[in-house]
Amino acid sequence: MYNEVFFYFLRLGLLGFGGPLALISSMQKDLVEQKKWLSESEFSSAFSLIKAMPGPIAFMTAVFLGRHRASYVGGFLAAIGLVIPPAILMILFSLFFKNLGALGYSQIILLGMQVCALGVILGSLKGLVKKNIQDAMFWFLVIIAGFINYFYPQIEPIVIVSFGLLVIVFKKFGRKNALSELGLLFLVCFKAGALVFGSGLAIVPMLKHDVVTKYHWLTNAEFLDALAFGQMTPGPVVITATFIGHHLHGAVGAIVATVAIFLASFFHMMTWFPTIIKKVQGQLWINDFIFGAVAAVVGPIIVTVLKLYQGLEFSYLNILFLLLSFILSLKAKIPLWLIIPGGGVCFLLLKKSLA
Repeated sequence: MYNEVFFYFLRLGLLGFGGPLALISSMQKDLVEQKKWLSESEFSSAFSLIKAMPGPIAFMTAVFLGRHRASYVGGFLAAIGLVIPPAILMILFSLFFKNLGALGYSQIILLGMQVCALGVILGSLKGLVKKNIQDAMFWFLVIIAGFINYFYPQIEPIVIVSFGLLVIVFKKFGRKNALSELGLLFLVCFKAGALVFGSGLAIVPMLKHDVVTKYHWLTNAEFLDALAFGQMTPGPVVITATFIGHHLHGAVGAIVATVAIFLASFFHMMTWFPTIIKKVQGQLWINDFIFGAVAAVVGPIIVTVLKLYQGLEFSYLNILFLLLSFILSLKAKIPLWLIIPGGGVCFLLLKKSLA
């Protein structure tokens, strides 16, 4: 049983491209529909509550399923199986990145990858907004959250929780009536991992503010590279934190950042969450909270993409590749992990042909 859990999630960590929704879809198809680890109704109830919780949803779902199948050991094996492969890849990317400047066309390829990464991020918002795309209140909250984040990005965690609670109150009543840098790295990643609602992409504004603006650990371009590599790897998108940690403090930093980004979610899924799920499933306030929290996530992501793009050199080619990667991530069946490096190579070829 332990082997079954570990090797399934290890395979998912190696081959699970496409972001959190693709990972969750694979888990549902393989473990619920085919292997019958739990019933469809049990999975739906658990997943609706997981979406209402802070943390990367694909990671939390994996830990929940592992624990359900093989108790605490199963939850632990699911966690390490899903995280270790992409974490190793991010360390390799970080090592490769340090020597990339020696390659003749590396900076052009990286610029193309950066632009495409931004387009993919915007395209990945589809999974967050499609349920409420025609709801005017949702977009009003998106605009307000984006406006607040533009001027006060440091308070994003407060905004996310506040918007979730605000919608609960509105729908319930309105309609009815100085640490070391390693320690600091741990806190920054823990905060991001503990307050990711709806999708791992929600860490982008928070990490960008702390890593680039507040502590100046990475430049705007380096942060974009980390995001690009995070989108290219299998497994949870929040594995971007591993790259940041390794860039700052080598292997130790990578371990600290990786543990911190997943720690809160691992704790939730291994302790209190499975024991109370049946008591609160079906409560209307869960969907209300998700509605407000997701709106507060989408606005800052859009604003952060705009801010990151402002740090790049302006050119019509950049705009073209951003739009193309955005459209491809929405419409085409090309894997997301292929859009970014493919975009980087095409960007180089096109730029050289126009030179």
